[in-house]
Amino acid sequence: MSEQQSRKPDGIDELLGSLQETRTAQGPAGSPAPPARKRRPGSRIWIIVVLIAAVAAAAVFLFLQGRTASLNIRSFPSGATVFLDLQQVGTTPLLLTRVVPGTHAIQIRLPGWEAWSGTTTAEKGSTTQVIANLTHAAYSLAVTSTPPGATVALDGAVKGVTPVTVVGLKPRNYVVTVSLKGYAVISRTVDLSDATQSAQDFSLVQAFGKLSITSTPTGAEVFMDGTSYGATPLKIDSFPVGDYALTLKLEGSTDITDTLSVKEGILLAKQYKLDLAIGGLAVSTDPAGASIAIDGQAMSEITPFTFSTLKEGTHVVELGLPGYLPWSGEVSVSKGQTSRLSIALTKLE
Repeated sequence: MSEQQSRKPDGIDELLGSLQETRTAQGPAGSPAPPARKRRPGSRIWIIVVLIAAVAAAAVFLFLQGRTASLNIRSFPSGATVFLDLQQVGTTPLLLTRVVPGTHAIQIRLPGWEAWSGTTTAEKGSTTQVIANLTHAAYSLAVTSTPPGATVALDGAVKGVTPVTVVGLKPRNYVVTVSLKGYAVISRTVDLSDATQSAQDFSLVQAFGKLSITSTPTGAEVFMDGTSYGATPLKIDSFPVGDYALTLKLEGSTDITDTLSVKEGILLAKQYKLDLAIGGLAVSTDPAGASIAIDGQAMSEITPFTFSTLKEGTHVVELGLPGYLPWSGEVSVSKGQTSRLSIALTKLE
């Protein structure tokens, strides 16, 4: 077989292949080939718009960031309400962005604490720190009693007498003590952080103690707050409680003073030794039997007689005897010593 005959099948094959491609492109018999998919120009436009908007927003954000300021506000304790230029803006800790640069007034408030006020300068493009250390608010305590006039002490420090209002206190616990002479002392713990406890009223009840006062020597007059209660030895089984100023007085002795605290149901026993600044005076006359007066006070004794409890110092002595001229003169008496006075009376003619 020749070379020309061998190529014919190849040409036929090419023709059949072309026809197959045409059919494949046309699809089933009688159906036209599907049109090629085309991109819509609107979708590209929307993508471009979105990208432009994002870039613009970022640019605006960066622009605004460069033109505004931030404030970082904290307080101790936290949880306080923040006011910026009189407008409430949140609670601490608080970060404020997009703040107009410049000077701003800040106030921070928290119940039970003093309000904090200040100013700060917000700088463009930066964050300014504001820290407020709050202090406890001042509280007051109103104390009344029945009857009034009782002494009020807070934690042992006297604050006045009822009715009284104590100011400038911190919100914490206090021991309030109310006392009045003749009444039982009342103590109470008050928590000023609780507003319902800022007013306290006390109903006082009368109370009594016992009192025993002795002295050496005896016979000293007892004064309590200036009132005489008798001479030593003194015992009183029902004496109003309270603090009293005691004074003991005895002729020829220096007064003794003391402060007594009478407690409910308790016997208060006190004993005192008087420092007697006394001396003696022995008076005699010739003839004997003359009457004696010392410092204008007539004595029941007649001469000769020795007085052993005269107060130290100068005394005026007067002597009298019927039928004789009266005599008077001054005599000095020294502590612990006995002075002697001997007078010869002049007979009346």
